[in-house]
Amino acid sequence: MQENTLQRVLTDNEARVAWSILSGGLESEEDRMRNSGIPRSTYRYAKRRLYSEGVLEDRFVPNPNAIGIPRITFILSRPAAENARSVTETLASTPGTVEAWSGTQSVFAVVFHESDAASDAFLKQVNEGKLGNPLAIVNVDTGQEQSSTPQVPVYFDFEGAWVRYCSLPATRRYPCALPAPRGTSSGREDCQKTVPAPVASLLTRHFSRPSHLIGPASIPRSQRRSLEQGKVEWRVYLGISSLVNLKYRGLGFQDLVFVTGRPKDGTGLANLLPDLLAGCNIRPFLLAGDENSVLLATFGIGLKSVGEAPSDVRPRKSVIDTIASHLKQIEIIREPLVSLRMNVAHRYDLLL
Repeated sequence: MQENTLQRVLTDNEARVAWSILSGGLESEEDRMRNSGIPRSTYRYAKRRLYSEGVLEDRFVPNPNAIGIPRITFILSRPAAENARSVTETLASTPGTVEAWSGTQSVFAVVFHESDAASDAFLKQVNEGKLGNPLAIVNVDTGQEQSSTPQVPVYFDFEGAWVRYCSLPATRRYPCALPAPRGTSSGREDCQKTVPAPVASLLTRHFSRPSHLIGPASIPRSQRRSLEQGKVEWRVYLGISSLVNLKYRGLGFQDLVFVTGRPKDGTGLANLLPDLLAGCNIRPFLLAGDENSVLLATFGIGLKSVGEAPSDVRPRKSVIDTIASHLKQIEIIREPLVSLRMNVAHRYDLLL
């Protein structure tokens, strides 16, 4: 396929503004602008453009236990060509699906189950072959997310990918895990069966207001309290559909890369991420695993024009060797971004 020549070239200021937002917490907008070192007017203009073009997207992600979600399934499946459309539609319409992406080879979904019975029924569909050939099935017990080795240590955290893409010095907050219960108990017994009104308002907020007005500085005190209590988290995502033609210093996002495998031992997740970060310069935006399966998602980044790639684009150690030291039965799926379809993207409002 011929590359689209209508490329959006980022400026240095836009790259740094995006970084300051992707790495942001609950600090004020003034603090964020001050820390960026960019003039206020330039910062605001760049921010508005990044949001209006869909490069950045705001979401409020619920703590599963705050909305009555005991289990979450991450699935990567390879359906037969003649069944790809029906499998995609089935996953996209499954109650609790917050992500459903389809490419040329695979379908990926994240499903928040309202009960253990719903989780079991979904897994039964998978085992019966109704959702294609599963390459990875990770079924997360949300009540265990507070452990020292969470089952989802990286949950759609795009700061690391952006730092690598723009050759920025380091990440500030990466990695951010799936929002988890606080305290030492399992959290399951405290799982709410109804969604608190302030949380519900936040989950639907990005569909009723312009994205650049969504951040925590603009929300009422009652909703901000939900953020401070850990019932919901403010996250900023990269708009994957808008990355296809993005270019910065000759580099572009090319592929969505999924890696699946089975853990060799019980410490697979605990050591895999540190080894990828320290030795390979690889920062996945998603990493989830249980005792049977591990699923990792990252971006393939490459040159979009003639020139020399920055020195930190290539990993210092072999990524495959590093992954193979922790996982077995490894499979790698590369989906070109140009052919990726975001059938359901970050739709936490569908949980209401």
